[in-house]
Amino acid sequence: MISLQQMTWIISILSFVGGIAIFLFKKIVIEPLQNSINSLNETLKEFKISTDKELELHEQAIDLLKEKTTRHDEQIKTLFNSIKGEG
Repeated sequence: MISLQQMTWIISILSFVGGIAIFLFKKIVIEPLQNSINSLNETLKEFKISTDKELELHEQAIDLLKEKTTRHDEQIKTLFNSIKGEG
């Protein structure tokens, strides 16, 4: 039969081994995974910033094209009106 002292030693050893296992699991699995997640987060932030800048440039180009199109429409209307007025 196992004495109380032996039972205490067994529990202490199991606790120590369990603590080592948890520490190793954290070092081997959790920390690299956390580093990968942080790296991915930084990459996504940089991608968002560059995408936002590119979208802003596209919106500016579209606004410029709208202005040019409006001016051309007005010039065409003026041209047709002057042609109709001469006819």
